[in-house]
Amino acid sequence: MIPDPVRILREHELTQLSDDRLIAYIIEARTAGKTDAMTTAVRILAHGYYSLVELRVKLKVPREHVADVTHDAIESAMKAAFDGQSVGEFKSWLHTITQRRIADFHRKREGRPDTVPLPSPGDEDAWGDEIAVELEGVSIDAERAIDTAMGELSETHAQAVDINVFEDLPAGEVAAQLGLTEQNVHQIKSRFKKRIRELLDEGDTAG
Repeated sequence: MIPDPVRILREHELTQLSDDRLIAYIIEARTAGKTDAMTTAVRILAHGYYSLVELRVKLKVPREHVADVTHDAIESAMKAAFDGQSVGEFKSWLHTITQRRIADFHRKREGRPDTVPLPSPGDEDAWGDEIAVELEGVSIDAERAIDTAMGELSETHAQAVDINVFEDLPAGEVAAQLGLTEQNVHQIKSRFKKRIRELLDEGDTAG
């Protein structure tokens, strides 16, 4: 049975799709051999996670270099081939790319400018253990700090952080979705960031 041809969407149409629908479109385009259409959709999907990537970079890179490293990570994702099947796989893939660009930054600062390649399909284990780096005098696995802080939140508050902090949805819209006030959302976000800093400080003094 011959599959229906993929209707190529314009960029403004793609920006209006949910992440799940974008992934479905990417899969359809990939199956149909529409490389250009798939690449455009991956670029738009990756750009939608700019704030999430920036937050992760902020936890591991000095402030004055955050913009450059974030840009490098997003650009790398836009140029790479994503072959996953879900939003979760995309986030994991983007996270891996971000970690590699952060690692590249620190290697260059240490005088070892070897670029770590982008992840290949099924090659995630090849990276080995994730590195813990210095952040303004604090040494800790920043990803663990984020996970710990998220794990301490109630389900509703975790959802608020996820869509306000990581997906960059305005506080007013987050409040409307979750039945909170806009002030609640700002408070949740503030406490979450404070908790991450506490965890980073604890990591600094733990040894």
